[in-house]
Order: sequence, then structure tokens, then C-alpha cells
Amino acid sequence: MRSAGAAVGVLLALGLLVTGCGKDGHASGHGDRAVTAPQGAECGHTACGSNFFVDGAQVGDCPAGANCTAKLTLVATGDFHINDQYPYKFKADDVAGVTFRGTDHGGPNVFSKDADDWHKTGAQSGVMTVTFQSTDKGSKSISGNFKLSVCSAQNCQLEQQTVTVPVAVR
Repeated sequence: MRSAGAAVGVLLALGLLVTGCGKDGHASGHGDRAVTAPQGAECGHTACGSNFFVDGAQVGDCPAGANCTAKLTLVATGDFHINDQYPYKFKADDVAGVTFRGTDHGGPNVFSKDADDWHKTGAQSGVMTVTFQSTDKGSKSISGNFKLSVCSAQNCQLEQQTVTVPVAVR
């Protein structure tokens, strides 16, 4: 009889674990967490996560000494959409010879929804604009931590994704 009671206890515990998670197996929207999804060429985008991807690209020409732009485009997939309530933020890592032009209260390396760097472009997409200036010519990598959120009718995912965008300064 004791083994039957133990088996019921294990099944009950497993049932609680399953019901405590959202449809996609992630916790149902409480707290930030790092995503360990495939990056770059492995997923076909700059970064990928469960129910979203991020594409990063330089915008136009980038002469040395001029303000240049890179864009991070977030696309929610499937039944997920952009979380209108989330304070989207990108914190760029320091890069030798590069000065970031962010206006967020967190400093020049920080770009955010509050600083008007984030714009929703559709129900399932939005763009973070990163402005920078390089004193050096050549290839650079703009990298950093992109805090984002996508939601379904059942839950919201709060994510932190490391992204890297190659840029060419002439």
C-alpha cells in the first residue's frame, strides 16, 4: 500500500509542475530569463527564441564620424504578438572606437521604449533603433542584451536575448 501512496504523490507533484507552466512549457510570464535558443545562422536570424525571432541589420551607409543606425526587428511567431505593456530595452556592450547615442536614463549605451527608440510596427512586430558613431573605419559588431516580451492569449514571455549586428564603417 505504501508504494501506491508514493506513486499517487509523485503523480500529483508532476501534475502541479505541468499546470504551473504556460502552453509553451515556460513559466507563465513571471520574471526575466535568459534564452538558450540557437543563434545566427543556426536559426536563420540574428537570434531566435520560443515564439519569436530577432533580425538585426545596419541601416544605410555608415561613414566614420557620422551618426549611424542599426535596427533590431522583433517578430512574434504563431499565436504570439508584441506585448504593448512591456518596457523594451537594449543595452549595448562597449565597442572600441564606437560611441553610442542612446538617450535612455540608463546611459548612452541604453536604448528603450521610454526613450522612444522602440516602435511597434504591427501586431507581431516592432523595431528597436540603435544609434552609434564610430571614429574607426572597418567592420564592427554591435552586441548587447535585448529585453523583450511576446504574448499569446494564455501567457506572456519575458525574455533577454543576446544579439550581435555586424556593421561596416567606411
